Amino acid sequence: MVINNKFKLNNKQGFSLFEACVVMLVVSVFLAVSASVIPHRPKPKPEAEGHGRFECYYKGNQLYQQVFQGTSSSGIQTVSKCRFNPPVYAKYIVVNAVGGGGGGSGSNGGEPGYFYSSFHSAARAAFVTVPGKAGAAGTDGSPTNVYYENEEHKDPVVTAPGGKSNREWSELSVSDIKQCAVEAGASTASTNIACGSIPRCQIQGDKIVVSYCFSSTYYKTKYMDLQKDIVQRPLVEMLNPPEYDRTKNTIVYHDQSMIDDYGIDLKAYFAGGQSPAFIAAIKNSFKLYYPSLFEMKLVFNIHKSSTVSPSLMKNYLDGMGITTGMGAYSHGQGGAPGGAGTNGAVIITW
Repeated sequence: MVINNKFKLNNKQGFSLFEACVVMLVVSVFLAVSASVIPHRPKPKPEAEGHGRFECYYKGNQLYQQVFQGTSSSGIQTVSKCRFNPPVYAKYIVVNAVGGGGGGSGSNGGEPGYFYSSFHSAARAAFVTVPGKAGAAGTDGSPTNVYYENEEHKDPVVTAPGGKSNREWSELSVSDIKQCAVEAGASTASTNIACGSIPRCQIQGDKIVVSYCFSSTYYKTKYMDLQKDIVQRPLVEMLNPPEYDRTKNTIVYHDQSMIDDYGIDLKAYFAGGQSPAFIAAIKNSFKLYYPSLFEMKLVFNIHKSSTVSPSLMKNYLDGMGITTGMGAYSHGQGGAPGGAGTNGAVIITW
């Protein structure tokens, strides 16, 4: 009796392995058939980015602007001031500008205008600009400035200076001097005439200002004109003529204190007819008794070239494959020897 009870307790009902496999097969077939009708959300297509460029350039003396969107163009517009309002979908804006090229002078070519590129993630207003003009022979090019509209009185968003002219010495001004230093002479700190002050020079307005010791107690300041007192001063007034070095763009000026400081007029000794040997003897005697109080070195920021100098804007357009519109011209190019440069330009891409 006990054995029969145990048998009844272990006799449980359920699916066989075969039956379970059949059920799973049926369910799989059902899911496979119904999969194509189960609703699903399609993935959104990526938004196409609209790219283009805005050109502002001169053709002759007339200013033009043009917008390219993909392969289409808005057409060339004649303007007095370029204006570009970036599209709202632009994800970035790159403003590229080049200044006007400097003119050549004599046998020297001019410097190209400076090329400047600026990246912007957004713009708060339209961009406006009038590109810089080319420099005539012996004249620097003018800068290209890009402003936000109605903010021309503020600092520009982008500025590209004009190129320097490779001018002759007689065409230079104090604005071309990038460094001035007193390097030697009797009025240095290492001599007895130092008077407690180190000689120095600086640029103030349109003058070169040199301060030096005239005596052991007298510290003097002299205001000099670059052209009148140095470059174009008659040689008969000079004890030691200036030394010019075009390869280094320098002038070394030896203090001509005979007339200015000591009150001795050299022209009175060299009125004419004296032999070169006599003149040399007189000058050597003056150098012995009246030493140079200072020796000044002027370093000029002038371009050195004997040919036309292409601008980086031209290289940029060539690299972008832009040959139409402003790409057909050489903007910001330095002038040939004795010739004018080319005008500046602006291209904005997005």
